[in-house]
Amino acid sequence: MKFNIYLLKELSYILLLSLGILTFILVISRLGKIADLVINKGVGLRDILFLVAFSIPPYLTFTLPMAFLLSVIVVLGRLSTENEVLVLKASGVNLKWLLVPIAALGLVITTCGLANTNYLLPQCSGKFRETLINVIKKGISVDDKEGVFNDSVPGVVIYINKVDTQKRLLTGIVVSDDRDKNIKQTIAAENGYVNIDPDTFELYFMLRNGSLHRWEKVTDTYRNVHFQDYTFTMNLSDMIQTGGVTRKLPYEMDHKELKKSLAKATSHNDRYDLILEIYKKFSLPLSSLAFIFLTVPLGVKRKAEGKFSGALYSLFLFIFYYILMAVMDSLGKNTNAPPGIITFLPNIMITAFGLYMLRNINKEEHVTLYQRLKFIWVYCSEKIK
Repeated sequence: MKFNIYLLKELSYILLLSLGILTFILVISRLGKIADLVINKGVGLRDILFLVAFSIPPYLTFTLPMAFLLSVIVVLGRLSTENEVLVLKASGVNLKWLLVPIAALGLVITTCGLANTNYLLPQCSGKFRETLINVIKKGISVDDKEGVFNDSVPGVVIYINKVDTQKRLLTGIVVSDDRDKNIKQTIAAENGYVNIDPDTFELYFMLRNGSLHRWEKVTDTYRNVHFQDYTFTMNLSDMIQTGGVTRKLPYEMDHKELKKSLAKATSHNDRYDLILEIYKKFSLPLSSLAFIFLTVPLGVKRKAEGKFSGALYSLFLFIFYYILMAVMDSLGKNTNAPPGIITFLPNIMITAFGLYMLRNINKEEHVTLYQRLKFIWVYCSEKIK
C-alpha cells in the first residue's frame, strides 16, 4: 500500500509537469500574433488571459494521454534504473500489481479527457471566439474614436468625423483602401454603421449617401461612383492567428451541434467525418486506458537503454498511435467500414500489444526492449511480404 502511494506521488509530479509544459508550448504557438495587439494596440491583459485559458481545452485532448504515457514510462524507468524494480522482484512481488496504481491514475486521466472533449472543449471554443471578437474590436477601434486617422487594419486607413455611441452611428466616414497594389480606392460617406461577423471575422461598413473613387493602375482607369447604400468589407482573420479557420470545426462541437451538422450534411464524406468525430469524443480519452498495459513493460524493461529512452519511447508511441488513427480513418472512408469500429480499433490494437508484452514482465531478459521491438517489426514485415 505504501509503495502504491509512493508511486502515485511520483507519477502525479511528472504528469503535472509534462502536462503543463506540453500544453504551454502548444497554446503559445497559437497565440503568437496576439503579442502585437498587447504591445501596439493596447489590448488588456484580462482579454489575453481569457484567450489563453479558452485555448487550453483543444490541446488537452492530446496532451492528457501523452503526459500520462510519458509520466508512467519515465517513473517506471527510473525505478528500474535504480534497481527498485529488482528489489520488488526479490521480495516476491508480481510486477503486474504495478497496474493497480497506474490504472487508478489512468481512470482519472480518462475521466478528465471525457469531460474535456464532451463538455469543456465545446464551451471554450465558443468563448474563445467571443473573446477574439472583442479583442479585434479593441484592436481596430473604429467605432469609439472620432477625428482620428486609424490604420490598425493593414493597408486601410479609416477616418470618422463623429461617433454616436448610443445609436452606434458613424458620421463623416472616409476609407482609403490600398490592400491591392494595383488598385487604389477611396470611399466617402455621410454616415453608416460598423459590425463584425463572429463566424467569418468579416468587418462590415454599411455606408449611406456617399461616393467611391477607384483608380486601376494597370489600365490607368479612373472610376467615380455615387451610391445611396454600399457595404464595404474587410477580413480581419489575418490580424490574429486563427489557423485559417473561423467557423467551428467538428472536434469543437458538442453532440447537439454535431447532430445538427450531420442532418445538414449532403456528401457521404462529410457525414462519415461527423460520425467519426462523435465516436472520437470517446475513443481519444479512452486511449489512456489502452496505454496502461503497454506502459508497464515499456517502463520496467528499459534499464540498460539510457535515461532519456523513456521520453523517446513515449514520443514514438504517441506518434505511432495518431498515425494509426489517421490510417484507420482513411481506410474507413475508402471501405465504408463502421465508424465505431474504425475509431476504437487503434485502442484495441494498442491494448492487445500491451497485453502481449505484459506476459513475461516478471522474467529477467538480456534482450533490450529496442531489440525486441526490432524483432517484432522484422517479423511483421516478412509476414506482410
